[in-house]
Amino acid sequence: MLDAAPEIPAPAVFDPSGADVLRFALSERRAGRPAVVVTLAEIDGASPRALGAQMAVAEDGRFAGSISSGCLERAIVEEARAAMARGTGGVIRYGKGSPFLDVTLPCGSGVDLLFTVNPSADVLNDAVAALDTRRPVAARFDPGAMRLSDAQRSEREDDTMFTRVYQPPLKIAAAGVGAELVLLARIARAAGHRFCAISPDETILAQCGAEESLHLKSSTSLPKIPADPWTAFVFLFHDREWELAVAPAVLASPAFYIGAVGSRRTHGERFEALRETGLDDAALSRIEGPIGLIPATRDPSALAVSVLAGVIAAWPHGTA
Repeated sequence: MLDAAPEIPAPAVFDPSGADVLRFALSERRAGRPAVVVTLAEIDGASPRALGAQMAVAEDGRFAGSISSGCLERAIVEEARAAMARGTGGVIRYGKGSPFLDVTLPCGSGVDLLFTVNPSADVLNDAVAALDTRRPVAARFDPGAMRLSDAQRSEREDDTMFTRVYQPPLKIAAAGVGAELVLLARIARAAGHRFCAISPDETILAQCGAEESLHLKSSTSLPKIPADPWTAFVFLFHDREWELAVAPAVLASPAFYIGAVGSRRTHGERFEALRETGLDDAALSRIEGPIGLIPATRDPSALAVSVLAGVIAAWPHGTA
């Protein structure tokens, strides 16, 4: 009897990079339908989302993204549909200082939301294409248009304009052979992050359900290791062979984070073994270990959560 096919986790319902908002708006505009991009342009007090958080709303009320973690989404959708009907957007205050007394925020704060009606499909496409090829991109939003920009930070420029900088999505490339790799892949993907699974075990790779998979067939003939400045690389091996083979390529990459599991003694032994391959201390200092926010856990589930939390804590770009 054949084994059942591995269960593949469903895609995340939230993308921390914001690419899902742009992609949703693009699909509506390409189909000839109106859409509104809503941007969190000002926070007066506290907020569950960062400045620049966005939603995209379709004419029928469907939407992508999140601005208030559920407190305002219904009101936002209603206003977005009204803006589509008017054919013009604008800035609306909700919560403290708002004229809408029936729409309040439990935290007592106030937020300004910028409604941009019918952003150009061409501009949306260019922004999505940049993120798909893992390039940062900035866009300036006003009530009636979205334009690409060379801005370096997200900020409100005046009463009716906000610039949002999008970083490529966080990618985690992890190499291992056991349950830790499968669980880390599934948890990371559920949280909306990209994942590349690397292993000599094809069965483990199939169980990961990752966007990318690399099969390690020989320690002397390795596939190209995918890593860019928005990639964290994690070693989950409990033996030296594959670590010694893969580490030089990873350390030569621009990955923003490189970490490895194991005890402090294991980490010291790892350094000694890698020094013998010709790597110097400057290169080895890039490897963090032991990794994770839960010290010395031996449970694969706890380790996967711990490692993901450590990677996100090191992520230099933040999220909206």
